[in-house]
Amino acid sequence: MKLVTRFFDVLSKEGLGAATSKTLQFSANSISPQSTPSKVQLIDFYENILGKEQGFGLKLTDQNIPKGSMTWVIPDFTASSGGHINIFRMMRLLKHRGFEEQRVVIVDPYRWGSSEDAQKEMETAFGEFGAKVFLGAESLEPCDYLIATGWQTAYWVAKYKDARHKLYFVQDFEPYFYANGGEYALAENTYRLGLTGITAGSWLAEKLETEYGMKTFGYSFACDLDHYKPTPKRESPNKNILFYARPVTPRRCFEVGLLALNRVCEEIPDAAVIFAGWDVSSYEIPFHHLNAGVLSLDQLPDLYSQCDAALVLSATNLSLLPLELAACKCPIVMNDGHNAEWLLDKKEAFYTPMDPDRIAETLIKVLKNKGGVATKVAKAAHKRANSQGWEEEADKVAEFIKALPQTK
Repeated sequence: MKLVTRFFDVLSKEGLGAATSKTLQFSANSISPQSTPSKVQLIDFYENILGKEQGFGLKLTDQNIPKGSMTWVIPDFTASSGGHINIFRMMRLLKHRGFEEQRVVIVDPYRWGSSEDAQKEMETAFGEFGAKVFLGAESLEPCDYLIATGWQTAYWVAKYKDARHKLYFVQDFEPYFYANGGEYALAENTYRLGLTGITAGSWLAEKLETEYGMKTFGYSFACDLDHYKPTPKRESPNKNILFYARPVTPRRCFEVGLLALNRVCEEIPDAAVIFAGWDVSSYEIPFHHLNAGVLSLDQLPDLYSQCDAALVLSATNLSLLPLELAACKCPIVMNDGHNAEWLLDKKEAFYTPMDPDRIAETLIKVLKNKGGVATKVAKAAHKRANSQGWEEEADKVAEFIKALPQTK
């Protein structure tokens, strides 16, 4: 139980990669002096991820499986998981586009005593939309569409024989979550399993198709425009900079951002930084700042609206944050690169190399806003954020899925 508790504690705070490695280390180091030393069950842990063959290779027809039935194979969830929010949103949207039977299979390890417990928590956290929850990959049943949602689920999907289509809902290039070693290789190999990719954005779609030969379809991002919209800007003695600060998530480049912001605050005495996304109280931060930590969704629109600039860094795929900031008319500074530039064009955001000096120069330019350039760019981004919503993106995904050839 200590091991399970440790796993989900780290999972909720640092993500699945960190949970995997730290739990294995914890299991090796948490032996009492009186007990017989045990060994880390590395083989069992990763063999479970690699899955096993299941099913009978049945001839599937509309007569023996529900038409449009979807089974989503997911890692266990927490209420604050952004990746799971995106998965369940797409499930809900597709349910109303001809895919009425939706099932969720949670792979090991999971913390639920029963599927009913997991179902209740899922509906409390993400809303009720008629999806049934099952525990363990051995509970897979024949379906039209079997969908992997993270690299730890992909092997189970690839080895299951009784699905007409095997899809892979890819939200990021997950090998980049690890050092270039064993877990990197295991994650990367999932793109060679023959699954059809539905990707969060065009960068992933192009990367997986070009480098791994996957058939892919990339949907774009949207945001909830009923929630994310500008609030009146209040007078402030400071020039406020929002920094999406996730020191526990290496791909969000906390160190680079901190160096850049220190330079900005040295140059502009009335600059103040708002750190949002994680508690940064354990870090020495010499400049004027607010440690906002993890905020509720209801707090975000007004916070974004009060900021004169936002710094959003990502070494892998983007989050939904740029569009949500744009919907609140906050000027955005982002690192350049194909992984970051696919969502907003250069008239809608300020792009800069991933270098502290260059980032600082760009932020200073935005804060000084000579000629109203920051205002102009923020207005263009706001227009873009309001140009389409999740309903339109779900229409595109549904159309792509329905056009897949019947193979079984």
